[in-house]
Amino acid sequence: MKLLHYTSLRHLLFASLLTLISIPVFYVLLNNIFVHSIDRDLGLQAAQIPSIVSTIQTPADFKLWKELDNDLDIQPADSVTFHDKPFTIQKSPSGQAAEEDFRILQKKIEILGRPYIVNIESSLFEKEDLIQTILTIQLGILVLLLAGTVGINYFIHKRIWKPFYDSLAYLKAFNIESNLAAPQELKRLPISEFTELNQSIQQLSIRVRRAYDSQKEFIENASHELQTPLTVLKFKLELLVQQKDLSQDQGELIGDMYREIEQMQELNRHLLLLSKIENGQFASQETVHVQQVMGEVTEDLSLLAEAKDQEIVKESPPEIVQLSGANRTLFKIMVANLLTNAIQYSPPGSRITIQITGRYLLMSNPGEPFWDVRDSIFKRFVRHNQQKGNGLGLSIVQTIAKYLHYDIIYDYSNGCHQFKIKWPLLG
Repeated sequence: MKLLHYTSLRHLLFASLLTLISIPVFYVLLNNIFVHSIDRDLGLQAAQIPSIVSTIQTPADFKLWKELDNDLDIQPADSVTFHDKPFTIQKSPSGQAAEEDFRILQKKIEILGRPYIVNIESSLFEKEDLIQTILTIQLGILVLLLAGTVGINYFIHKRIWKPFYDSLAYLKAFNIESNLAAPQELKRLPISEFTELNQSIQQLSIRVRRAYDSQKEFIENASHELQTPLTVLKFKLELLVQQKDLSQDQGELIGDMYREIEQMQELNRHLLLLSKIENGQFASQETVHVQQVMGEVTEDLSLLAEAKDQEIVKESPPEIVQLSGANRTLFKIMVANLLTNAIQYSPPGSRITIQITGRYLLMSNPGEPFWDVRDSIFKRFVRHNQQKGNGLGLSIVQTIAKYLHYDIIYDYSNGCHQFKIKWPLLG
């Protein structure tokens, strides 16, 4: 979930919860206010009763009073229960079947020498209608306020968080080899946290570029400095082997030294290649013709296969399989390392199969299982049963596949090693 949606949703939930809580609270408060107002009016009416009672001199005056004042219900004191405080009852008004709520205040009086209880009544029906109307209006206003608040918060947060999203976009597009400019400091919104964030990003990108340049320069220099003495040693060994007075043991010793130097040179080239791949020093914007590259690799390694009397069989569809956004050099190194590995670990006279489809390249060769290194076959310097080589071939394959966003899968089935390179679906 995006940050903007996350905060907006939290505001919406809080505002909705607040609205749901406020409606019943508002109803209770409003009802209490109305009831208190009605009780006050009833109290005022009760306060006027003694002055009216004082004017009653005959039973005819008493009867006339009861007929004229419909809000009063006068009953003998011994026929009703007296309540000190106002109370609410439900009853049907005269001429109506439905019951309504009435608020009643009782007062004790004495008329013509007899005790009576006067019930002063007030209907709550109009009060209920008024409360419902007010609540409906309030609910409408709250919904409008809720929608307006959420909309305004969304708009404001979108503007406030825009510098953050700009910084995030910069980090996503950051390429250590590009000269992509860091996000500019905030101009309109004086938010110190975003300013500090952009300054930190700028400083971090500068330090990363400096570290990258230093590492790149060190690797290139180290490779060059290591390659030069190795070349000199090879040249001197070649001169030494031309001496006529060398014994057979000395010649074999020089040959062993020469092979070790060649292996060190190969190791140096492979480590440099791995470093360049991991540092992104290869462009991945070429279209690679898979069959053509595989044909070149097969031709280059044909002598190595023929030396072991091995047969390389290629199976590919009639249509051309092309990979866009790839790198031809890296792809060729990857499949060459796989084929070299297959030739090296296949027994003499065996058959190596290369299958190409629009979805993957599968290389299969017979050989003994790699139980000792099966789970670490793509790790650096891992070799099966101390075989010859520097243990970097398959590590380079995996590094290139990862760099090109391919999947590399190893399996051992039916006595054959199978390496499958899967690329994204061709568009």
